[in-house]
Amino acid sequence: MSIWVVLVFFGIYYAISTAVTRMRAELGSPVHDLHFIGPDEMMPRIFGTRLLGPHNLTIMAYLFFFNRAYRGHPMPHILEGFKLAERTGISNRRLLFAMCIAIVIGTFASFWAFYHISYIEGARDWFAGRPFNRLQSWLTSPRNPDVPAIVAMCIGFLITGFLMIMRMRLFWWPFHPAGFAISSSWSMNVFWFSILVSSVIKWIILRHGGVSAHRKLIPFFLGLILGEFIIGSIWSIIGITTNQPMYRFLF
Repeated sequence: MSIWVVLVFFGIYYAISTAVTRMRAELGSPVHDLHFIGPDEMMPRIFGTRLLGPHNLTIMAYLFFFNRAYRGHPMPHILEGFKLAERTGISNRRLLFAMCIAIVIGTFASFWAFYHISYIEGARDWFAGRPFNRLQSWLTSPRNPDVPAIVAMCIGFLITGFLMIMRMRLFWWPFHPAGFAISSSWSMNVFWFSILVSSVIKWIILRHGGVSAHRKLIPFFLGLILGEFIIGSIWSIIGITTNQPMYRFLF
């Protein structure tokens, strides 16, 4: 992989990682999958596959596994963990040590789970073939820079900048730039109505009860969220125990 491609690729990746982490910290978005916006999708459109060349494109195909989506990106979870440690007085050093142990255990457990499910369900139709089908298209039909895609990126950048300026200058401005960023995420098909209802409820509380009422009611709504997770976990445990499909949450 060419040096300039490596620098641009991981520069875009870490910029997205930082944006996703800030999105969670500032907005508290429940989802941020952001499918197909990574550097492996962006660079061929900006520079064209002819300029990148077969070698760089082939390496990009092998980097698909951590760029397909960002719903499970570790940075937001790590930041939230350190925030919880700060609020509860837990040592950051101990938390970091626990995270390192969890990473090692989780890595081996994930490999085992992947192979186990693959042998049971079959892996032929899973996502592993997608980057190589895309690579085949790149190699057989070399392309120049995608001008409409570049224009769309610039428009998105301008809209995001406008929303950021309005949010900083106008206290009452209701639209968050992070909300615009995640509006096209696949998971918003599942969550959009819940987010709409919660936004309306929050607006009513702030409108008629003020900030003090909003802060007093936060534990109640956090309890609703926690209760949904508990009930969903119970249904999952029942389904695993009885080997029968049960009521599913989210997916």
